[in-house]
Amino acid sequence: MKKQNLFNYKILLFSNSTLSFALGLFTPFWIIFIQDFGKSIESFGFSIGLMVLSSSLATYFAGKYSDKIGRKIFLLLSGFLMTGIIIAYTLINSLIQLYILQVINGLVQAVQMTMETTMLGDYTEKVSRGSNIGKYHAITGALAGIAMMGGGFIIGELGIKTIFYIVASLIFVSTIFIFYIKD
Repeated sequence: MKKQNLFNYKILLFSNSTLSFALGLFTPFWIIFIQDFGKSIESFGFSIGLMVLSSSLATYFAGKYSDKIGRKIFLLLSGFLMTGIIIAYTLINSLIQLYILQVINGLVQAVQMTMETTMLGDYTEKVSRGSNIGKYHAITGALAGIAMMGGGFIIGELGIKTIFYIVASLIFVSTIFIFYIKD
């Protein structure tokens, strides 16, 4: 890997490792929160479906415009927006607000996932792309798994809303590191 690409890869790996850890703390309990908030399995399915549908519709546009505008700005915006979305979950009080938040969450996740994947392709060389991306996903996946196991302890001690604030803080910090990536 070229020196600049290696540097960018390491920054992306560190940033998204922090993000993966944060989302690992959050995801199992976010699902419980969504289900409890809607008070029915139907509203749970609908809210998750809204998020996935909006995400799938946005990925094409995220990729297309990142080719024109650049990837870093999209990754920064998605990180800061994700921070706000996580906090917003603690503030909502109606099912319609949940549905709107789920749509916005899906759009933002689409941007983040598309940029992450695209930047991995940008920073890795063809001859070692598979091993570098494999290493990247092994590290981020292991951290997410470890966080999932530990998240229950945090919630048990501090309550479910506290995990949202911890996760938002970690996502914010992970996003700050993206500023160090050189286009």
